[in-house]
Formats: sequence, structure tokens, C-alpha cells
Amino acid sequence: MKLKPSSLLCLTLAVQTITQADTVLTTDGARLTGSITLIDAGVIHLQTSYAGTLKIQQDQVASFETDEPVFVRLASGTTMSGPVKSSGPGKLKIQSEDGILETDTTRVVASWSPTAEDPAIVALRKEEESMRRKWKFRGAFDLLGKDGNTEEFSLGIAFDAKLVSPNDELAFFGEYEQREKNGDQTEDRIRGGSSYESFYNEHYGWYVRTELEQDKIDEIDLRSTSGAGLSFRLINKENQKLVARTGLGYRNTSYSNDKENESSATLDFGIAHEYKFKQFFSMENDLTYVPSIDDFGNYRVVHDSGIVIPLGTGERWKIRMGVKNEYESQPAAAEKLDTTYYSKMIYSWD
Repeated sequence: MKLKPSSLLCLTLAVQTITQADTVLTTDGARLTGSITLIDAGVIHLQTSYAGTLKIQQDQVASFETDEPVFVRLASGTTMSGPVKSSGPGKLKIQSEDGILETDTTRVVASWSPTAEDPAIVALRKEEESMRRKWKFRGAFDLLGKDGNTEEFSLGIAFDAKLVSPNDELAFFGEYEQREKNGDQTEDRIRGGSSYESFYNEHYGWYVRTELEQDKIDEIDLRSTSGAGLSFRLINKENQKLVARTGLGYRNTSYSNDKENESSATLDFGIAHEYKFKQFFSMENDLTYVPSIDDFGNYRVVHDSGIVIPLGTGERWKIRMGVKNEYESQPAAAEKLDTTYYSKMIYSWD
């Protein structure tokens, strides 16, 4: 049977495509063909027309071959360029311009095509990018109005800015709250401050913080709270962080009523916890306990826990629902405990 010229051409191209394919032979005898685009971190990336990109663990590979020249780096640091051929079980032969080198499959730590970039340089760039400080901004607000049997108005505005790296964080924040119910003002407060925290290894670091507050309902004309001490990073994972803080501080409070102004050295304790559940939501918990050194019966506790849920597929708009408790053992007003249940819209940007 004679083949037509067009059929012969198609057959020639098909055979050429097969013979030019890179080959990976696994330890269980499987033979995979495609194009080896990258070997990095113990994984061979094989681009195929039948299953996309296959990622094969290098310890499961008996040998591999490439038809086109590639860059190959060995465990010794030697880098060569040329086609790679199998020369026996677990053995490779690299045919470079400077000669032929025979080595074990397990000694290949990286390989990449001439049109690609050295994976070591790519990894270094990513590491430098992750260590670089970045500004992150977040604004939040909540608004509630009600008219009828009950007249109610509520407004809350908050803003924070953070300069963040994996090992330190500089933060500034401010917030304002005003709430009325049936003509009576139930909240009128403004608060702001800054903090800096730095870790000198995986677990240990230090922090400083300062905060200013004015609360007309609690008859606080001005309260300043400062603290500094040691930080302990108990959990430091991508999806979960837990930090405990302990130190010394100073608190000064001036009141708008007849209560005597307070000024005392304090202890400063805090716990901050964050847990991210994939892309669905995250939980944030903060607790501070600041007792006076002169009188441990004079203390202030602030607890804030919330769930943050992204809105839509982006990361900019979110909603936070939570509860905040503020307990003051010797308040100027009648109530010692203030509990606030809230829902806030949050917008974040870099």
C-alpha cells in the first residue's frame, strides 16, 4: 500500500513529536512523556498534552531524558547545560559542550529550560519580597438608625494603618463611637494610639505601645496608657498566630467629674490570636489586662473577639461580627462593665 504525500507528512510529524518528547521513567515502571519544564524542591514538572502539568516526586523517578538542552544543577553546586540521557537504572548522562558527565538521578537538585529562570533566583526573589515591609490599610464603619416606638442612632468609624514584615509590625489606629437611644446618649468616645512589635527569632521579641482615649459617657476627660515588654510567639503558622505579651506600663487618667485623677505604674499583659479557615472566614481575639502595681484591685480588662467574613470573591470588602467587653474595677461612672455587640463593614487595601 502506498502512502499519499500528505499522509506521509503527518506520519513523519507524529513520529518526530513522539521522538522529541521528554521521558520520565518512574520506579514502578510507568513511562511518562511530555516536556520537563522544571525540577525544583524534589519535584519534576512534566507538561503533557493529555493531563496538563504532572508533578512527580523525584524519589519516585528512576530516570528521565530530555531531547532539548536544559540547565541542570547538581547537589555539589555544579551547573551544566545540555540534553540529559538515561545511562542505566538511576543513572544520567549530561551532554554539555565541555564534555559528558555521568551522575545519579538523586544528585540532580534543579533543572530548567533555557527560556526559563533559575529557580534559585526565583526563590530568592520571593523570599526578599516576603521580607519586605508593606503598608496595609483598613477602614471600618457601622451605622444604625431606628425610628418609631424606639428612637436609636449609632455611628462607629475606625481606621488603622500597619507597616508589616514577617518579623515586625508598626501600627497606628483611631476610632470614634457615638450612640443614642430615645434621646439619651449612650456612647461618645474617641480613641487612638500606636504600637511597634519586633521578633529577633522565631519565638521571642519585644513591643511598645501607647494609647489615648476620651470617653464622655464614662466621664473620662483623657486617659493615656503606655506599655513595653517582651513578646512570645507561641504559634506562628500561615493560618494561625498566637502571641502573648508581658511588660510594664504607665496609666494616667483625668476625670471630668469629682473623682480624683489617677496616675500609676502598671503591669501590662496581653494575648492576641488569629486563625484563618482557608478563604471562608477568620477569627480574631484580643485580650489585655492592665493592673496597677500599687493596688492590684485597680485594674482594667479589655476583650474583643470577632469573626471576619469576606464579601464576594475579593479580599477588600469584609464584614466583622463580634463582641467587645471592657471592665474597669474602679470606674468613674456607675457601670463597671461595658459590653458591645457589633457588626462592621471593612474595606482593606495595600
